[in-house]
Amino acid sequence: MTSDKKRKRNNTSALTSDVTLINGESVEFPPIVASTVGVTLPPLPFKPYTRPAAFDTGKKKRARPEYLLHGANARLDYEGHEVAEDSQYHQYYIGIFDPETNTVELHIAPKRDLEVQEKGTEFTYAESRVALGKAFGTRKAQSALTSREINKIDVAGMDKSVSTAIVSRVEENTKDMPTTEELGRNIQDERPLPKYNAAATKAEEIYLREDIISEEEWDSIWISDWVKNGVVNTKFTHVNKRAMALLQDSVQRHTRELKILKYIASLMDFFVAQQKMRGKLVPLTKARGMLLGTSPVVIEGFYSKFAEITSGQTVKGEDGKVKDSDRYAVSPRLEQKILYYIAILCLMVDHYDVDIFDLKHDLGILPRELAQAFKEVGCSIKDLSKIQYTTMKMTKAEAAQHKRAIIKIPLEFPPPPKKRTVTAGRR
Repeated sequence: MTSDKKRKRNNTSALTSDVTLINGESVEFPPIVASTVGVTLPPLPFKPYTRPAAFDTGKKKRARPEYLLHGANARLDYEGHEVAEDSQYHQYYIGIFDPETNTVELHIAPKRDLEVQEKGTEFTYAESRVALGKAFGTRKAQSALTSREINKIDVAGMDKSVSTAIVSRVEENTKDMPTTEELGRNIQDERPLPKYNAAATKAEEIYLREDIISEEEWDSIWISDWVKNGVVNTKFTHVNKRAMALLQDSVQRHTRELKILKYIASLMDFFVAQQKMRGKLVPLTKARGMLLGTSPVVIEGFYSKFAEITSGQTVKGEDGKVKDSDRYAVSPRLEQKILYYIAILCLMVDHYDVDIFDLKHDLGILPRELAQAFKEVGCSIKDLSKIQYTTMKMTKAEAAQHKRAIIKIPLEFPPPPKKRTVTAGRR
């Protein structure tokens, strides 16, 4: 007897012996039995879906998975759904035979009957999306779809007189609304700038010192300590560099520029202090401790120009009498006003061409915010020229971090921003 015949007899004995049945492990997507009635199914890939379905066990409902099938070609959709009567009385299995162990592994295989539907005959794409959302979406998504259907207005069935009345009412209510151009002009007009001369032909004629620093404030600013000691030690590098350069000039005195620089130092101190307190200010009576070296007249000027009074607080004084203590705060608009005033005064000292590198560090704001403040007062922002950074003994890489704010003649303001920017310190 040949080896082939022996191998054939061995296989026959394995098939005739007892087969052991074992239960297969449960998986997320079990094998699915699909059947069609009167339709020959073409070779198509099918994608399974699952969703929880409830069935009644007598006392309470329990969730069990419901499996669906979907396949499609260019013309037809094939959808496999569960037949309730069939699943109630029948249960289908698929067996996988392993000849080596002589076992059959059984897996529950839900049966689905395939329905064939021509594409585009019943649902549009949007309707199909809604149907899928209702079937497989979350509760929140299903609630949103239901709410949208309830509030949907059928325009096709609406009487023409009703739609005409709605349009007329909307037009009537919006006829007095300002246009985009008008809104832009209003924003520009409301920019918190000091008085300016729009028709000026020279840079020094645009803004006047008297419109920024009053005569009373000007007379209260003393620079004798700087001149006598020959040293300037404010908190701000921008002020220190310029004041020291002016003091070391033996050819002429720069009293006007030095007094402006001292006012700038006090105003920057005021800006940084309110920024740290997120727009809140100490009472005016305690402001001297916040602004050391600043005259009371200048401090009062700061509070009147750059702060607003909020609701008062009733307190008891040292004599035991009840007094009303006013609270002061700096709004985002007034904070912008401080930046505008600082920018204009710095332009006056630097002959209307300012390197803003040190200012951004002194004020603790982003470069783009400081550059925008200079633009709002009528400046253009430019890079240092080769002659400038060579004279200042800078490398090209160092010069790239320095920007110049130069006043434009004739005076020109930037267009209003489409979206209001967040002010410094209020993020």
